[in-house]
Amino acid sequence: MRLSVFGIGNSDQRLAGDQSVLKACTRFRHNESGATAIIFAFSLIPILAALGTAIDGARWYNARQRTSAAVDSAVLAGARALQVDPDNTTAALEAAQTLYLSNVGKRGATIADTIAFAMTDSNTAVGVTGNALINTTFLQVVGISQLPLLPNASAGAKASFRRAINQGSNIEMSLMLDFTGSMCADGEGPCSSGAKVDGLKTAAKDLVNIVVQDNQSPYTSRVALVPFATRIRVETDNGDGALMKKLTNLEPTWTGYYRDCTTWSGGGGGGETNGTWTCQQTQVNLKTNWRILPCVTERVYGNSWNESDQVDYTDEAPGPDRWLNAHGGNRDPFFGDSSSNYPFPTGTGASSALPANHWTYAPSAYCSDIDNANVVTPLSANKTLLKNQIDGYTAGGATAGALATAWTWYMLSPKWSSVWPNSSLPGSYGDLTTLQSSGAPKLRKIAVIMTDGVFNSFRGGKDYSQSMVSNHAKNICAAMKAQNIEIYTVGFALDELPSSQRAVAEDTLKFCGTDLSHFYSTLTIPELQTAFRDIAVKVTPIRLTQ
Repeated sequence: MRLSVFGIGNSDQRLAGDQSVLKACTRFRHNESGATAIIFAFSLIPILAALGTAIDGARWYNARQRTSAAVDSAVLAGARALQVDPDNTTAALEAAQTLYLSNVGKRGATIADTIAFAMTDSNTAVGVTGNALINTTFLQVVGISQLPLLPNASAGAKASFRRAINQGSNIEMSLMLDFTGSMCADGEGPCSSGAKVDGLKTAAKDLVNIVVQDNQSPYTSRVALVPFATRIRVETDNGDGALMKKLTNLEPTWTGYYRDCTTWSGGGGGGETNGTWTCQQTQVNLKTNWRILPCVTERVYGNSWNESDQVDYTDEAPGPDRWLNAHGGNRDPFFGDSSSNYPFPTGTGASSALPANHWTYAPSAYCSDIDNANVVTPLSANKTLLKNQIDGYTAGGATAGALATAWTWYMLSPKWSSVWPNSSLPGSYGDLTTLQSSGAPKLRKIAVIMTDGVFNSFRGGKDYSQSMVSNHAKNICAAMKAQNIEIYTVGFALDELPSSQRAVAEDTLKFCGTDLSHFYSTLTIPELQTAFRDIAVKVTPIRLTQ
């Protein structure tokens, strides 16, 4: 019993010993013979109170610490489950309750435990109700028979992923999503469904669910989407051409003379490769109101169409000497921009600038190799819009990795504020290094670069050198990181590539990532989805709000 009094032994032994001491002291207190009993009666209460404070206090403190830690962990687990799947509140509460029960298994006996978990704040947070109680031993002498294990049961503990997001940072994230032909089962496409395509759509929507919060106060969280293939689509078919005008300075329609092909052979290419179409005979005709093709390619100068051509590695806004190439990729904005090339001349003869590369006589102003639904989406906090956009994507075409990397940056660049609507304006670069009182930056700009293969498309053409296009992408990544943009990279099913191509792809993605911990090599669809979820969780950590 002496060992139990001094807190040695297991909890049941200590409790039995404590109760034995209490009974002995109680019997001595009831012995009223002689003056000793009177003196002891006056001194017993403070002695027992002090002893009870030491012994019962130690038991209570240990149980309280275990209970508090278990509650905090459970609330955070429930909030994380809710963050991943906001519509499944049942799963969130089950996650909290399961973890709580697991963590208090070695706490010791309680006389009551009514701790439970419930949704709060319009189902955007997980809170705790109830309390747990333990019996006292010596403190019963002074009228304290039980002690609560939570400090404030009425207020509870609550974790909210919308108010505790990222410890006080606004988030801007740009997703580069590979919807090229190699994502289809036949390796060519087009396809709007299939194992890889469906897996990527699920992964991207999971990320949007986690990152974009329903309540955009006090911190905002927005995501931009950059689906890519041979080109980047900026408008849907038959749009008004307003955005193309901002990007390229090309008019929505064109009228002039054009040399039509009247005799040809071969056909157009699909998927990742060029076609065999060749024109044998032409005839010049007057064309009226051809519509602009709503896609763009890299900003370059030079006419060799190879690595000696200089790609623009900046995020400067479109403008003189910085206009983007349009659909055909042969406009050379630096070498001779719209001020010297456009508008095309009219009159006899065909334009040497090949207007068919930018406008079309077809009833629908389509984009080759990129579906009408695969239009870029600037920064948005509209979760429903973002997920609907992702669901509508169709895969096909080649892999313009450098172009897509640049566009992932444009979505985050404050220099492009004149291009995007007010709700999509990127924040200042200065906010990335402005720290809050918590130590977190005021703003985080995050790029996610995802691809399943070889960067092989350049200026709207296919079958280009993987090393050449990849080097252009790496230079753009280096410029992005110099602006303090955080970059995550995800390689998907790269094991399906020949070893030499896989080596270049992995080297590019490792270089582009902020560091090696920001690179994910995902060989399977579940690994792809886990990578996207892990990225989302890393950029949106949760903490307790009470």
